[in-house]
Amino acid sequence: MIVQLHDVVDYYDSKKVSCAYVVEVEDRKIKIINENGKERRISISRVLSRARDSSFPSSSSRDDQVRRLKELSIGREERKKEINISELWEIVHTETSDIDVTDLSQLCFGRQTNHDGTASLLRAILDDKIFFKLANEKIVVATPEQVDHALSQKRRKEERVAFASACAEFLGLLRDQKISRDISPPLGLVGLLEEAAVKGSDWTEVKEVKELFSKAGLPGNWDPFKVLVKLGVWDEDENVQLRCQDIPVEFPLDVIEDAVGCSSKPFSNHRRDLTHLHTVTIDSATTLDIDDALSLALDRDKITLGIHITDAAHFVEPDSLLDREVRERSISLYFPDRTIPMMPPVLSEGAASLVAGEDRPVISVIACFNADCQLEDFEISPGIIRVKERLTYEDVDARILDEHSHENLMFRLASHLRTQRLGKGALIFRDPEINVRVTKDKTIEVSLRDREAYSEILVSEFMILANSLFANFMMDKGLPGIFRSQGPPSEKIEIKDEYDPVESYRCKKLLARRDFLTKPAPHSTLGLAAYTAATSPLRRYTDLVVQRQIRGALGLPQETLNETEIQKILTEITFRIDRAAILERQRQRYFLLKYLSQMKESEFDAIVLQRFPRFYLVYLLDFAFNARLKVPFGVELSPYDRISVTIEKVDPREEKLTLSLPTMM
Repeated sequence: MIVQLHDVVDYYDSKKVSCAYVVEVEDRKIKIINENGKERRISISRVLSRARDSSFPSSSSRDDQVRRLKELSIGREERKKEINISELWEIVHTETSDIDVTDLSQLCFGRQTNHDGTASLLRAILDDKIFFKLANEKIVVATPEQVDHALSQKRRKEERVAFASACAEFLGLLRDQKISRDISPPLGLVGLLEEAAVKGSDWTEVKEVKELFSKAGLPGNWDPFKVLVKLGVWDEDENVQLRCQDIPVEFPLDVIEDAVGCSSKPFSNHRRDLTHLHTVTIDSATTLDIDDALSLALDRDKITLGIHITDAAHFVEPDSLLDREVRERSISLYFPDRTIPMMPPVLSEGAASLVAGEDRPVISVIACFNADCQLEDFEISPGIIRVKERLTYEDVDARILDEHSHENLMFRLASHLRTQRLGKGALIFRDPEINVRVTKDKTIEVSLRDREAYSEILVSEFMILANSLFANFMMDKGLPGIFRSQGPPSEKIEIKDEYDPVESYRCKKLLARRDFLTKPAPHSTLGLAAYTAATSPLRRYTDLVVQRQIRGALGLPQETLNETEIQKILTEITFRIDRAAILERQRQRYFLLKYLSQMKESEFDAIVLQRFPRFYLVYLLDFAFNARLKVPFGVELSPYDRISVTIEKVDPREEKLTLSLPTMM
């Protein structure tokens, strides 16, 4: 396009078209005065149309020139409104794929069209962007397919704009507390808020939500999580990580129906009747999925210990609908406020749980010891038991104090087993375990569980024994399985009998990584040459796989897997097992920090574990919990220093805890 001095032009001005007067022409640029009275230098490529205006006051004042430019621009805008672009397209799209600007202008206004008409038409085409496009001083005519696509895009854009306006209006009402019960959020808003909320503090990465908050004028301390809680969609303690990881909570109806059908599966005739044994279960008072039971018989100098594991594999057929769901979950999740079971409760808390007074199928380890508590022989067999007593850890601790009780004998046997493992290099970490529980009324209860309690040692040692014998059994049969191993620590470790948090912290950093293997290998921390885990088949899919291998070797109707098949399962589920540990730890930490947030004025005893460049790591004695401590400049602390700390800042949702140092003890 050739632009000359004193031309009146329409040009692209940001997102609109403006009218201007040319006062200077260069090679590729022109100097103009636009309709706002501003002088600009623009590229000639930005010029949309040009012409001489015989009425333009070239020799008059700047104000007169600007006034005329405004008149021209307003007139063209008004005339633009009269143009029906879609009608023009209907006339020409079947005849040609492009058309000259002048020809289309004449078609629109008749042969008497002028530059104002042409300029108005070009403005209309630019505004519309659907039926025609400008290209090299030609007008390209869109195809019907292009028009349909453009109209569809336009409708979607209009819908997005309407949605954004409705959402902003709704959020504004929520901000002003003017939401009544009959006002529902716009369809799609909740899903959008949830998408942003799972990102935590990075929620502003969801640009659409960020713009909605800005448009609604929400305060800076508001975020999607807060809005969802205000709407009653989420609870104030919503487990966001569950949603973020897309972990299923409820079981699909068809899986539940499959589990119900499996729950009544009859026992085979190949099982030993062990219902005469006095079997007991030992669990916490709230446990519903009971995997294991114990029995003890004393015949002169012979001690017969029975470790009976629920035969979960009896109910769950491989590759069934139920099995695929269980495998997808891989492990039960235990949170302070809820449990997400691996198996449907009709099995995990019902037919497969070792409920007192009910006949249950089991895989039993019958271990025979001499009077010196030395293992002489063992047998693994399928059986049927009927639990006689359900005991809690507290019940067992009380009974152990009676020297003539079965529980006392069990504890003495467990203590011998522990001593034997220690002699083989086992490491016993005596750290207390924090237990965080949320009641139905949302009260947070925090307590420390002594893992050196008699009942804890008893159960722990017998489960370790059963799993080691399961491993030996598979080795003798030449069966692949899921074995657990751990190499030796990077340095020699010696742990004192009395619990020392600093020593424990240092020693744990020296431990080798624990691995899942398809072949047996030593487990240094347990002091065993081979180890597996098959004592929790209701809670861990790995245990269920191992139990199926054992069942196959025992002659039960069960196909065993080869090493490649087991490795495939491990590849699929290992990350879920690791993820479960992280999720449980995060959730426990959340509720512990929420509990501590109610105690900001309190002081707590702590022990310094280690010094880092910018903080100290300390151990809170009342909560068996490590936390960071920042101290004033000039204050020097050392490991083993016993100090008093207070809570300076705590944010449960962000998992942040800042401790301060008020006084030295």
